[in-house]
Amino acid sequence: MPFRSQAFTALLILTCLGAVVLERIVLAQDPAVAIGTFYCPMHPDIVAPAEGTCSRCGMKLVPGDPLDAREYLVDLMSAPQAVRPGRPAHLIFNIRDPQTRAAVRSFAIVHDKPFHLFVVSHDLEFYDHVHPEMQPDGTWAIDVTVPKPGYYKLYADFLPIGGTPQVIPRLLVAGNPGDLDEARAHLPADDLAPKTAGSMRVSVSLPSDGLVAGRDEKLLYRIVDSKTGMPVTNLEPYLAAYGHTLVVSEDTLEYVHAHPVELLPEKIEDAAGGPELTFKALLPKPGRYRLWTQLKRGGVVSTVRFTVTAASPSTR
Repeated sequence: MPFRSQAFTALLILTCLGAVVLERIVLAQDPAVAIGTFYCPMHPDIVAPAEGTCSRCGMKLVPGDPLDAREYLVDLMSAPQAVRPGRPAHLIFNIRDPQTRAAVRSFAIVHDKPFHLFVVSHDLEFYDHVHPEMQPDGTWAIDVTVPKPGYYKLYADFLPIGGTPQVIPRLLVAGNPGDLDEARAHLPADDLAPKTAGSMRVSVSLPSDGLVAGRDEKLLYRIVDSKTGMPVTNLEPYLAAYGHTLVVSEDTLEYVHAHPVELLPEKIEDAAGGPELTFKALLPKPGRYRLWTQLKRGGVVSTVRFTVTAASPSTR
């Protein structure tokens, strides 16, 4: 009897250990299986116990806890270390877990990419939207060329599986940048004049009472052909949307990534956007903001920019 009891105990221990090992293997292979909660990256109040799509915007739900406020660690390296304007700089990003400090290798695909990188000059005159690629060692790499000496803010936008959407800013210095405070942006009053880019002429309209900080706002874009003036009705999907707008505050501390409320059809081949698009954005504080909007037509991605001002709620 003692032998049978010992054998049973040993078997039970081995079974439990096997279950633990199996759970770790499943977690390593597919972290989504172990998390059990899914939410919308754009609307974190939309939560489900299984995979699916957001009932509000149609975006694919991702595994994770929408209340997890941890900020992930991002290490930045450049080669050469002294970045030269007009020449490619090889940037390497290492994303690490805030608790374990281990490299993170599992990311959600958001708008067709796991990593969106926005490069914005400190004076808000230069803008680029690129996508680093994951390397075999788990780091992310991309070549970036900036046009002139100065300070550049890098906004690393990604969503680690099990975490929440991350926007981690890093500073890139090119050439002899001069004084940081003197290099900051001094945006003019609202610049809402129509802009021409590629084959499109783009205009934007604000709410009748203007923009107010802390309030959900709607920016109405109208797109016409730059030559004929006819409404454009053949906008193409770009990164799983009819357009993308980046909003950055004058001090570069506030960042908003907005998309049109007009959704792509289930059959992407039937997608044809325009002539109007509505972007929703919440500007977090009063002040001036620069907007860069990217649209795709005829296989070409074009960028237009505007400047807007958000009033304080106390003045309304």
